[in-house]
Amino acid sequence: MKLKLLMLFIGMVILISAVSCKNNTSLTSSTTPQPTMYSLYELRYKLLAAYPDYFWCDPDLYPVARPGVEQQNAIDQFAAIQANQEEFSAILAHVNLSNQAGYTDDEKLQIYREYKKLNDAVQMVTASSGYTFSIRTGQNQGKKYDGKISNAGVIKVTSETTSFNTCPICLAAGTLIDSPEGLIPVERLRQGMVIYTVDKTGKKITGKILTTMSVPVPESFRIINIVLNDGRRISASPSHPTTDGRVISELKAGDMLDGGMVVSVTPTLYSGSTYDVLPDGGTGFYWANGILLKSTLAE
Repeated sequence: MKLKLLMLFIGMVILISAVSCKNNTSLTSSTTPQPTMYSLYELRYKLLAAYPDYFWCDPDLYPVARPGVEQQNAIDQFAAIQANQEEFSAILAHVNLSNQAGYTDDEKLQIYREYKKLNDAVQMVTASSGYTFSIRTGQNQGKKYDGKISNAGVIKVTSETTSFNTCPICLAAGTLIDSPEGLIPVERLRQGMVIYTVDKTGKKITGKILTTMSVPVPESFRIINIVLNDGRRISASPSHPTTDGRVISELKAGDMLDGGMVVSVTPTLYSGSTYDVLPDGGTGFYWANGILLKSTLAE
């Protein structure tokens, strides 16, 4: 009888120990720290922090800062920025602002500047367990880094190449420039050739080309397509100047451009290079696809 009781007691001890071990194992497993998973926009910030010398072209500041334009754009675009809650939350956390009912114009400007950097300074594409990325650093003769960033924020560079980092402000290839010899694609023009321009009195004259420019565009670059109500159209970089002191990106439907009314403004992905020329004559004006514009190379 005593032996049976002893065996029963030992069995109960073994059973309790087994249950205890199982519970301890489960507890240990459930409390193992898991890596933090970041949103797309938090990962963008991690890349910008990893490459602090990142290069990008701010359309509100290049080629020249125009007083009041950036602030007005910040106000106009604030509702759209705020609508993307994941992105908006990442920006607020980065600039130490709370999620509140209203924001001052200065705060909207601060948020808008972060929004521009997040969307233009680094390119990211969804991949397995994260994203592939491309980011450029340095001015002019700089670097381009391609790689992958995991959802946990681990960065792995797959290639590092030399990159010519400058901001495209010119015309799309194929844009026809008016000349005494007829319409010539802008990429075929060379120094010393003659095109039509305008002198300081507004008179149409011929002008010899003083210099030309060709600028390769970065990945995910968007050119602006403008269509006028008379059928004329032009494709140019956002910061290409008009003859009245504006830039292409400022135009909207209903605005006037060289005597025609703008009916559509469409940003479109563009690859390759943009081009420009500077004629003598004092103004730097020329006709591109029949629309009078100003050269980006003019002072």
